[in-house]
Amino acid sequence: MRRRILLGVAAACAARGIGATRIAPAVPGEQWDRHPDPAGVGFTAERLQTLRDFVAKLDTTAVQIVVGGRIVFDYGDTAYASYLYSARKSVLAMLYGRHVQNGTIRLSDTLANLGMDDVAGLSELEKSATVEHLLTQRSGVYHPASNTGDDTAFAPPRGSVTPGTFHLYNNWDFNAAGGVFELTTGIDIYDAFAADIAGPIGLQDFDRKRQIKTGDTDKSRYLAYHLHLSTRDMARLGLLMLRGGEWAGRRILPLHLGRHRLPAL
Repeated sequence: MRRRILLGVAAACAARGIGATRIAPAVPGEQWDRHPDPAGVGFTAERLQTLRDFVAKLDTTAVQIVVGGRIVFDYGDTAYASYLYSARKSVLAMLYGRHVQNGTIRLSDTLANLGMDDVAGLSELEKSATVEHLLTQRSGVYHPASNTGDDTAFAPPRGSVTPGTFHLYNNWDFNAAGGVFELTTGIDIYDAFAADIAGPIGLQDFDRKRQIKTGDTDKSRYLAYHLHLSTRDMARLGLLMLRGGEWAGRRILPLHLGRHRLPAL
């Protein structure tokens, strides 16, 4: 668990420059540049050593902190591609943006509209759940998911919840949202990530061959789309989001979708 948490921190810490030193923001090229003066943006040598000593006591792969597009701190093997779980959901949300913007994916579409069903069938009530309900974990569909690791043990009885009225951390929703993406766009999630994000922002360690969906199809037809990503590549994703979806002057992700605004950290 700690390993996954700190990989997330590596992306979230890709922050804007602060402090007295003012250096034009950089865009990482094939390799990351290091910040010439970490102390000038609030990271003194003493504090960074304290952080290094703290992280060394934890069960984590690596940490990378970026300010203004340059590294101010790293620890461990930042090129090692870890097996990520919950981060996949944020990546899928990033992939949705362009297709929601151009109308290929309609958040108001229901499972019934899309012709989606599952092993042993969904009820008419369950099929009234929308794409937006899936993305916000409010579908009310408590069909078994193809993989474990969610809160379905605390779900209300199946068929007792109107879609949109109850939030539950539910892998069926996440997996079905992936199914919606592939059904509506005709593009595999991993292929879309490679073409739309990994390539344009230059992920250094992304290997399409390592990305494989998993799950038990006897339980559900919708598989989990976990990712193998490195810490330094997670930091690029964080920087992309912090810069509003732009990279080197190129718009990679839509800035906003009406009321469906992309996260702005």
